[in-house]
Amino acid sequence: MNLLELRYFRTAAKLENFSKTAEHHLIPQSAVSITIKKLETELGCELFDRSGKNIRLNENGKRFLATVDQSLSILDEGINSLRKPYVKGIGINIQSGIHFMTYLVPDFEKIYPGIRIFFLQGNAIKNKEADFTFFQLPIDTNKYEYCELMDDEIMVALPKSHNLSGKKSLDLKSLSHEAFIAYDPLNQLRIYTDSLCKNSGFEPNIAFEADDMKSLRSMVEAGLGIALVPSASWRQSMSGYTALIPLKSHPTRILALAYRKGKKLSNEEKLFMDFTVTWFKNL
Repeated sequence: MNLLELRYFRTAAKLENFSKTAEHHLIPQSAVSITIKKLETELGCELFDRSGKNIRLNENGKRFLATVDQSLSILDEGINSLRKPYVKGIGINIQSGIHFMTYLVPDFEKIYPGIRIFFLQGNAIKNKEADFTFFQLPIDTNKYEYCELMDDEIMVALPKSHNLSGKKSLDLKSLSHEAFIAYDPLNQLRIYTDSLCKNSGFEPNIAFEADDMKSLRSMVEAGLGIALVPSASWRQSMSGYTALIPLKSHPTRILALAYRKGKKLSNEEKLFMDFTVTWFKNL
């Protein structure tokens, strides 16, 4: 095993999601799967429990993660000690806007290569508080301070072959008999879009649930249903197989960058916050 493989494993262990791990490292998902399988073969045991596309770090994985974390932390500390100036890492938790991270984080690290951005998801967020969290408003202002990043209009994504794909706008209520593709019920965007449907007088018929936007997009392209999506996120990877139609009510979700109330931001954290706000303004 080599250092790169260990870094891939650590990210996969903390995100508990191979596709998000691939997005974080900007590599194909197959490379992550092959790397994890190689490590498991070399160690003689499985590191993750698998159920379909879902993975969860098992007891073997947790013990191995503790060793990998310790080893890489010592190595990174040695590397950083030789760098001037020394800059600490910044931990982020993503409740909303995951699709933007594959563009935002590399752009930030190109300008500030000494600052390490790492993701805290799944079990990791239980053990360490993130420096920043990407939220969709509303947010508990008793616990968090935040700055708004963007208003992202919710639109209808449907296959080009759909009989409504040529419409200039749609009334959400008129879609009550359609099959919907959505994220899991605890996802902030799912909660919001379900509330939009409820306010329009119906409960959406969820035909399929997706783990990420890539999966959701594939299902829409395949004609398995329609989806309510944040338009700016969707347009980051537009394809010729889908149409994006505005709703007549023009609902929006507000994406925000939050941090613990009363927290004194370090210079590195201020750099990240200022960069992120400007990056979204220029999106």
